[in-house]
Amino acid sequence: MKESNTVERIRHILQKCRAEKLPELALSGSYSRQSAYFSRSLLWKTVAFQITGQLEDLNLRMLRECRKDYETLKSELMVPWHELAKDHEFYCDLNVECDLSDSFGKKLKISRMRIEHHPLSTPKTPKMTDIQTLESLIADVDRLFPQFPEYFIENKENKRQLIEVLYIWWKLNGDQYLQGLHEIAGIIFVVLKTESISKTTFQNADRGTSLILELMDSKYIRHDLFSMFHTMTESLIDLYYDETSLLQESIKFDLKLRLVDKYQYHLLKNKLRIESSIWLIRYLRLLLIREIGLEYSFDLWDKLVAFSYTQHPEKLDLSLLLPYIIILLLSLIKPRLIISDYGEALYLLLHYPIDDRNKSHLPSSAILVNEDVGSPTEESTFTYIQENHQSKNSGSYAFVGSNNNDHELLQLDISQITKDAITLYRMSDQDLSILGARIIELYSGLSNEENKEGVLSANPIKIQSYPLGDMLKRSTSWTKKSSSSGKNTNNTSHCNQRRDFDRTRLELRLRNKVSQALKK
Repeated sequence: MKESNTVERIRHILQKCRAEKLPELALSGSYSRQSAYFSRSLLWKTVAFQITGQLEDLNLRMLRECRKDYETLKSELMVPWHELAKDHEFYCDLNVECDLSDSFGKKLKISRMRIEHHPLSTPKTPKMTDIQTLESLIADVDRLFPQFPEYFIENKENKRQLIEVLYIWWKLNGDQYLQGLHEIAGIIFVVLKTESISKTTFQNADRGTSLILELMDSKYIRHDLFSMFHTMTESLIDLYYDETSLLQESIKFDLKLRLVDKYQYHLLKNKLRIESSIWLIRYLRLLLIREIGLEYSFDLWDKLVAFSYTQHPEKLDLSLLLPYIIILLLSLIKPRLIISDYGEALYLLLHYPIDDRNKSHLPSSAILVNEDVGSPTEESTFTYIQENHQSKNSGSYAFVGSNNNDHELLQLDISQITKDAITLYRMSDQDLSILGARIIELYSGLSNEENKEGVLSANPIKIQSYPLGDMLKRSTSWTKKSSSSGKNTNNTSHCNQRRDFDRTRLELRLRNKVSQALKK
């Protein structure tokens, strides 16, 4: 039943639209999880394998070539399951075919295997290196995505397939195992597995259905996973997994942040003294999986994949929008960073306050297809920390829970965030410092101001009227400087007029504490 629904859904999509048009529709919001007909696997495969055409004339040439290539690699770079301890759950005798998905007691095919080390070298023999890496991969995949245990933790065959792909990729890429890449591969696997189809369940299929069955054939999950994983991570590894390149990207990020939000830049760099390299490395390398959670990541990757295709159809680069999305996410927690000390701010950056409880109880299929689940795009008020500095005019970029236990958790509108990230991406440096800064203000609810002495302040766009607000309005850190041209030589008067960076932070902390006390 599930497979039939998948076929009918994809058939309907490809009857109405050419495959190469799907990325553009995904960016506009016309093709998404909330659509009546949606296939995430179709979107990602269209981009990764450059699929074109409609239902009965789909061009699957690149897909077929990649599947043949993987068959060759699998025969030459065999996974050493037989080197594991005999009581290990993945141990398999060398003379028995270990692939449970397509074997029926066949003997193992003997084939060529690459040897890169001298047989007399003792420090690192191929056997030691291979088995150690295999054990590391098994350990990583064993605990992958605990919020959805049915995919890996409780499914031995899924784990075996993912481990095989990661091992072959590792052997093909210089024997360098890069920690964390299994999470990226895991997301791709989930997408492919959820919409995979067994061709044997369909008889006498017409040409259109036959092409859909070939595209979604469950027999080739590993083949497609390997090719998509290799394509998606190629640019990420070049940019973020080489130390020199990572340093360069961190510097570029700092420059962009300074252009759109000078206050936030100086807050992190000069006041809190938190180097971006401390926290940014995980944001970049894992494409925000740990920060925004698995559920939001699926929706975000739809946009990243689609945008890459619209820019360079022949090259899949998920990094294009990443710096701008990170800047927008920082802006959402800017009010909290202002009132945080070093430890609090670093914890906030490394444990981004996402509210995914509403999504964690959804059926797994809701991650991929529309199940009439409510979308988090409805209008709601952005509330600045415990109802302080409430701005009813702010957009629906993020939402904070209304009860006291939810005030620190954010819900994201991925569609809006990616639209604004695209806007920032297309701006010149001059536009970023002016127009980009206005977008940032909508996310944080705070406007940056700089006086003649170069002192920065971040002032609420709209301050909620309540007793403590009157006191803060009288503070020069929260009001605009007088336009009087006369010079005041009195030092005390001069200090009162300055919008002092430190006072802004102290007043925000004071206001937060008073608000908490009043609610008790």
